[in-house]
Amino acid sequence: MTPSHLDTQISDEDARLLSTIAAGGVIADWQETGGRFKELATSIILQFADSQMAGAAGFADFINQGTSISDRLQISKMVAEKMSMAKLAYDLLAGLNFNSDRYIANHSFQARVLRDTFFGFSRSSADKRLNALLYPLESFDDMLIFTYLLAVMAKLLVGEFADSRFAPLKELAEHCLPIESSHADLALEMLKKRIPQQREKMQVSLAYWYPRVETSAGPPDSLRNQWHRKFGLKQSQNVEIKETWRKEVTSQLSALEILA
Repeated sequence: MTPSHLDTQISDEDARLLSTIAAGGVIADWQETGGRFKELATSIILQFADSQMAGAAGFADFINQGTSISDRLQISKMVAEKMSMAKLAYDLLAGLNFNSDRYIANHSFQARVLRDTFFGFSRSSADKRLNALLYPLESFDDMLIFTYLLAVMAKLLVGEFADSRFAPLKELAEHCLPIESSHADLALEMLKKRIPQQREKMQVSLAYWYPRVETSAGPPDSLRNQWHRKFGLKQSQNVEIKETWRKEVTSQLSALEILA
């Protein structure tokens, strides 16, 4: 690994981890970590878990708005899967004296801001959820647009972690990746059924949610992203993830003729 200005900001412990990763090694557990690596990995796991909890809290309100029993079952399943993924992620932190019950008791994952708020890349929550999960859902179709856009983003982000050099994060991501992908597929299928009656409303929702979900890829030229890649926690730059997301959702939504 080529030395850079980042190398002057690490401890000897982190330097050893970088050497292991540069040599093709894998970090097996928390006992092998320390310093900046531990902070970065913990932050990733908390963001993932808190986002799942916030997503579940938001979607739960729409279970009974499904137009069929099948819709309601599918949304119920999605809510349960999100909480199950959150639990798996929180459980990874148990070895760090993390008490998940106390943690979630101190956060309001159902909390949302006013609809016209836009935070951009600014961190704006007491918990670690993605900013997109701070904005309120307005209707069933609004929820479907949001779910599709964010699930596509989530599967790209989780896919990054599935290639992580930190074994616990890699295993979590490999388990959750097909679930996140199924949520994107579910939302897209439900959108297809409702488009003929709700096209204009969906276009309004798309214009609202697109820039808010887009920020979930992270800011360009992010120092944190540089650290993620140096430590093998992620592989791609934020702008690459955003562009991959843009191409996929543009392709799918253009085919459905709901791009505003």
